[in-house]
Amino acid sequence: MSTPTFFTHPTLNCNLLGKPSSSTIQYRGLQYATIPSRFQESLPLNTLLPNRTVQGVEVYDATNFGPSCPQKRGAQAWDLTLTGNDIVLEMEVGQGESERMDERGCLHVNVTVPKSVDGRGREEGPLPVFVWVHGGGLAMGSNSWPQYDLRNFVSRSVETGKPVISVAVNYRVGVLGFLASEELGADGNMGFKDLVLAMRWVKRHIGGFGGDPQNITAAGESAGGIALSTLLCAETGPDPLFERVVVMSGDVTLRKPRGRKWHEEMYAEQLKYLGLEKEKIGREERTKTLKEWDAEEMCQRLPLAQHFCGYVEGRWLRGEVTLGMLGDGGIGVHKPAWCREFVVGDTGHDGTILKARILDSPTALSRLHTLCATYLTASETHALLTAYKLPLSPAPISLTHQQSHSLLLLASELRFYLPALLVHQGWRDHFPAPKSNTQSPSTSKRVSRYHFHCLNPFTGSFHNLASHELDVGFLLLNLAPHLPSSAQEASRKMADHFLGFVNGEGWAGEGEVVAFTDRGVEVMKDNGRKGYDSVWREGRGEVLRKISEGKLWRVAEGWQGVREEDGERAGEEKIRGRL
Repeated sequence: MSTPTFFTHPTLNCNLLGKPSSSTIQYRGLQYATIPSRFQESLPLNTLLPNRTVQGVEVYDATNFGPSCPQKRGAQAWDLTLTGNDIVLEMEVGQGESERMDERGCLHVNVTVPKSVDGRGREEGPLPVFVWVHGGGLAMGSNSWPQYDLRNFVSRSVETGKPVISVAVNYRVGVLGFLASEELGADGNMGFKDLVLAMRWVKRHIGGFGGDPQNITAAGESAGGIALSTLLCAETGPDPLFERVVVMSGDVTLRKPRGRKWHEEMYAEQLKYLGLEKEKIGREERTKTLKEWDAEEMCQRLPLAQHFCGYVEGRWLRGEVTLGMLGDGGIGVHKPAWCREFVVGDTGHDGTILKARILDSPTALSRLHTLCATYLTASETHALLTAYKLPLSPAPISLTHQQSHSLLLLASELRFYLPALLVHQGWRDHFPAPKSNTQSPSTSKRVSRYHFHCLNPFTGSFHNLASHELDVGFLLLNLAPHLPSSAQEASRKMADHFLGFVNGEGWAGEGEVVAFTDRGVEVMKDNGRKGYDSVWREGRGEVLRKISEGKLWRVAEGWQGVREEDGERAGEEKIRGRL
């Protein structure tokens, strides 16, 4: 058994005791913010008080996982089923059934460093930093979950001679992170603002671990990608939160920020789940109950997942964000000058995450036809359905296997692939590639794209698909013991590509796209007969691009069953009037 080790952190003003492995030391549960009261913004915390004595020295014991934000019990095990059945990851105390939850103590980070450079950097300078933001639909997730552990990723960085320091971030989720209500005095966005404080904490304190505060790459998948994409739209100030970002399978419009009335309807839904409807209980008693109810007990009465999103309150999120805005290079929304490199991508079958919301419904095809008739012209509907080999009229018979697969492809590409194309285009047009070596670096950004096509080897609903969240297991190397040898090699190559990016090697050349496949890392041309869209998507991306992204976004939202806003309903009436 490894002997615990501690060192003096210069800016946290304490001795830190970490959890060693063969090649790393992990400092767990380092609190970066405090929560003054429920449904309020967190406050930064820049000191840690000793909580243990080791060898006569007072230390902060960072060997145990910090608590998760209160959420539905069993979420971690359910999350693993998105990858496959019967996957068993090694658990420590504080994980799985012993996972602790604490509303006030959940804002912390886990910092993983190579053992050889712990707290000292390296001779040629401090190490680059990789910050991971977990997913979970903004309703669940924690940096203690074993599928999000960063030790294998850091170990691989040491093995390949490209060492990095990694930080896994916790933030508030569910009603505790995103509920907005006038009567509660809750402005929403709490979980997103937690992340801002976490990024500021990393900037301020990562140097004490041997990391470079001016060389930070943030990455997040699904809700983690949504969160990072939302931060790019928010009023976070001129100082950079990170230098590079990888937005994986989820942009801000996948959970588009909504206005006050939409959030008040969301609030009313929570009251109904909790038995606190306005018709049954007075305002004073209702708000008192919501603010004082045991957080974990309250969360057990709520659904596992709901459609949480940002709140456009006019200050932190100043206005509406649409796919059209993200794809328009002439608009600065989502394209802050402080971010130097931007990468966006998806998996080939991200729509697996929508199985329950869309694909399992016996009316999935008929609903699609209704939505197309509502929002698209006849010629657009014909082009869309033909590209996906779907019937041009509702069929009263059961879907064939091929048609079910086509619905999966359409759900994947409406919700994930098309947004990735548009977001990439918007960044590329806003920050065009330099035409000469003399062009100022401040006027040009490195903008890239990737797509994940490794096939799922696990038994379950998503076997042999490039399913949602499988890319996380490949990237962080936590599925390696369960993968066949060929997939292990593909996983290592994917991690190596990310490690090169974190170390400043760039992502891909101008006009190139990275495909992560069972063969490894394939660098392809973006366009043309042998370009990515033609080879991997049979040209469907070009079909989608020719239809208004606003129309397709409404089709996707309606198909997923997301509640509309008044403005969207008015837009639907206008569209219907033109058809």
